[in-house]
Amino acid sequence: MRPCSVRYLADACGGTVTGDEEYLVRDIKIDSRACGDGDLFVCVIGEINDGHNFVSSAYDNGCRAFLVSRDVELPEDAVLIHTDDTMQAFRHMAETYLAQFNVHKIGVTGSVGKTTTKMLTAAVASAKYRTICSQKNLNTHLGVCLTCFLADEDTECVVFEMGMDHKGEIEEYIEWTRPEIAIITNIGISHMERLGSRDAIADAKLEIVLQFNDDSVLVVNSRSDYLRTEEEIRARALNKSNFKIVMLGRDIDFRDVKNLGEDGIEFYVGDVKVELPLLGEHNAIDACLAIAAGWQLGISTEEAAKALGKVTATERRLKAAKVGEVYLLDDSYNASPDSMKAGIAALCGVDAKRRIAVLGDMLELGGADEEGHTAVGEYAAEKGVDILIATGKRKEYYFKGVSRSGKTGTSTIGLESLDSVKDMVLQILRPGDAVLVKGSNSTGLGQVAELIRTSEERWKRS
Repeated sequence: MRPCSVRYLADACGGTVTGDEEYLVRDIKIDSRACGDGDLFVCVIGEINDGHNFVSSAYDNGCRAFLVSRDVELPEDAVLIHTDDTMQAFRHMAETYLAQFNVHKIGVTGSVGKTTTKMLTAAVASAKYRTICSQKNLNTHLGVCLTCFLADEDTECVVFEMGMDHKGEIEEYIEWTRPEIAIITNIGISHMERLGSRDAIADAKLEIVLQFNDDSVLVVNSRSDYLRTEEEIRARALNKSNFKIVMLGRDIDFRDVKNLGEDGIEFYVGDVKVELPLLGEHNAIDACLAIAAGWQLGISTEEAAKALGKVTATERRLKAAKVGEVYLLDDSYNASPDSMKAGIAALCGVDAKRRIAVLGDMLELGGADEEGHTAVGEYAAEKGVDILIATGKRKEYYFKGVSRSGKTGTSTIGLESLDSVKDMVLQILRPGDAVLVKGSNSTGLGQVAELIRTSEERWKRS
């Protein structure tokens, strides 16, 4: 972040200042525990926590500048920016701050694969431009704003990850970020509970082109069963400008995918071999979307392939690791039917004595809830999962799918609590096994993956 005065930030959001207007802000924080000297603490009012309740903690950690919409009690050396709504003020601050820089902007959305595609796109863009991107999984209003403040004088490209769970959310982001290139990874059934249909999900994702002009570019995965043709995209898109559409499956494609086990995958785009150190053949799709975006920035397939060969997996996003003599696939951050199947395919591509899937509930599927879980169970049995351990309210749907497959090689274990899952994993996991841990974040299955990692001595052959 380029240091800027409290006065500059207050003017950007129409706020008023109490204290030293020339105080220089060097970073923006929304977590009081991460605050320090030179930071501005944004008091976010969430569904559970109110940041105003943590200003004293931020102050004790060295923070002296605060964006507030309520009265707070702090020592006299604190500097306050007062506003009616901290979230909207934060947005205006981020918009004004980013506008200082002449940068390329890329927006990434989709039901599955956003975070990986964002990471790969940033890697490709970095082959030619100094690039920043959304950190971790910060793809909400707050994440988009925080990404803006990562920019500085040297930044040449910004890659935004844009999640959504309701109509109009992406529209709010692109009103002021205005990406010139957008990527839609796919249209799945995540958020079906809120949006009601895949048609509505597709329409919401296509909000990402609402600010496009004739020079803008949309990159789409036409291998997905929605948005498969340019005609469908243009019919759905409310923006009728003549923006360019680049389609995976038409304008770019991959072939000869080879599973390299823990080393990832390799495949060809045209005559160029891409060695991607990420587990799962589905990542060839995400990589091709990133390569296609790179083309729009003058980056060749050869340059992109070299950059992609250096990436590393994001934490808890199908991150593979050898733990003793156990092969752990930690994909415990989020879950949807498509990403579940991708994780299972990756698990079954590992050379192991037994393949064990530890699965939790997939949330926000709405009317697709039962069939979504059943289809995953059926897929696990068809792919050859040896043991399926399931927990959560929907575990019986997984088992229904195993039964529906007609396959008899998959053993099923249903457990009620997270502690019982931990106990079972410790009991049955043996050296030589491969294990996938996957479920929606709120299921807490990340704790199971962490237990496996911290029990390394247990998984070593004597």
